[in-house]
Amino acid sequence: DLTFGYAPDDPPALDGISFTLPQGHTLALVGASGAGKSTLVNLLLRFWDYEHGQITLGGRDAREYDQHEVRRLISVVGQSTYLFNTTIRDNIALARPDADQDAIERAARQAQVHDFIASLPQGYDTYTGEHGLNLSGGERQRLAIARAILKDAPILILDEPTANLDAVTEREVWQAIQPAIAGRTTLIITHRMSTIALADRVIVMDKGRIADAGSHEILLA
Repeated sequence: DLTFGYAPDDPPALDGISFTLPQGHTLALVGASGAGKSTLVNLLLRFWDYEHGQITLGGRDAREYDQHEVRRLISVVGQSTYLFNTTIRDNIALARPDADQDAIERAARQAQVHDFIASLPQGYDTYTGEHGLNLSGGERQRLAIARAILKDAPILILDEPTANLDAVTEREVWQAIQPAIAGRTTLIITHRMSTIALADRVIVMDKGRIADAGSHEILLA
């Protein structure tokens, strides 16, 4: 029964929504821009606090967690990936600074970006450029997926991870995402029904409310 508004006089961005995401399952939230999907992500990550309703993580109210503790439990792959102007190795290792080269390469292989990195003259020592400008959008997203795999958090949020990609690259990135989902509690945020066949259950949101819910196949029909 989660309700949240940005200002007292504004209509609620989330209006009494309720759902359960079991451990190890994948849930997709689908809806047009303004449906409340990103608001929910920001509440989960404790960027804002809610007053009405409740979010529980592992049976414990999310407000009882320290913000840093919540963010240790959750990995996020968003629409745009921030890359520092340093090496590919360092950018992946942001998720776990103590990771050795073998762990970084394993994550990159799972994210289907290792072969691309190995083809570069300087390999993992290649500089990405400011904001990753030396890389394509698909390459940046696969590095973000490698970073999430390396972090190995129990909860994964995919917030429109392919929104800015062409159709071919989008398919490639979704293929790279599949190993990251395996065994993790995953929340997929998207506006496209066609991209969430990986989900066990789909919730359709509209103007802060749940408009429909069911399997991918049933909702497509």
